[in-house]
Amino acid sequence: MTTVDAPTLLAEVEQRIAVLAAPTGQHPVQLAAQHAVSGGKLLRPRLVLAAAGGRADRDAVITAAAVVELLHAALLVHDDVIDADDERRGEPSLSRAAADEATATGIPTPAAARIGMTTAIVAGDALLVRAIAALVRLDVPTAVRVRLADVIERAMVRAAEGEHDDVLFAGAVPDEAAIGRILEGKTADYSFRAPLELGAVLGGRDEAAIAALGAIGLRMGVLYQLRDDVLGVFGDQAVTGKSVLSDIRAGAPTLLSVLASRDPAWHRTAHHYGDPTADEGAAARIRAVMRGSGALAEVERRIEAECATVKQMLAAAPVEERLRAELGTIVERCAERGR
Repeated sequence: MTTVDAPTLLAEVEQRIAVLAAPTGQHPVQLAAQHAVSGGKLLRPRLVLAAAGGRADRDAVITAAAVVELLHAALLVHDDVIDADDERRGEPSLSRAAADEATATGIPTPAAARIGMTTAIVAGDALLVRAIAALVRLDVPTAVRVRLADVIERAMVRAAEGEHDDVLFAGAVPDEAAIGRILEGKTADYSFRAPLELGAVLGGRDEAAIAALGAIGLRMGVLYQLRDDVLGVFGDQAVTGKSVLSDIRAGAPTLLSVLASRDPAWHRTAHHYGDPTADEGAAARIRAVMRGSGALAEVERRIEAECATVKQMLAAAPVEERLRAELGTIVERCAERGR
């Protein structure tokens, strides 16, 4: 497996994702799970492939890359239920789509909404189980399989903790340390640190390289989520595929909201943040304070600082130049992305 294989490898990863998520029957849960894995950017699989390098077993790396995408899809489905989001990737969220289908058959709205939530939750569960099962079946030495399982276990537990704290602090003003824990737990570990570690382990890298890539991944993930939080309020919905009202309505605890809350003007608009009925007018007032307080500019500065930190870490990491360049490109895209 070599760097020039990358486009072919990614195509094979897409095929493996389809196989792992393929229904074994026509039950709505299985069909919903299959739909949930479509339309992603495949960022996490790219990280697995990049870190694996040229010495890894091709089939094992492809499966591991597919596994992280299934885990990601499962968490997104559950996140949409928790946040009551009706849209994902420019389409109705899985829970909304299932509820609409139930309503169309004549089921009363309250019951249809419950069916929608149930379908999404158990479809996400099905994806989690299929991902773990695929990991268990990897044809690699037991010690390697256990190491991979340890990485997944840590990352997924931290994601659960981060999701919990994201809801716990909704509408509140946590300190920056709490925001940092949410950033690392909810997104950075499972989305960046874990994929890089999985690839590094499968690629037979030494402990110093695995540790370095894990640390780099954690900072990349924080950078990614900081940009995501900006896009959640200031993004173009037609590009992101996600409502720019959902974070405001949920009162999402973000660095952007914490910094804005320090400005006296925030107290005149704070009642809109966490209001599930907030409209575009309320959102505009929230955005105005986030801009006027300097919060948006400060988050942009921190994104730039995180980007510089990751590049310094990459320069010092005990990995080949090819991987440094590839991860450097991904870092730039994370900082500048519009979706």
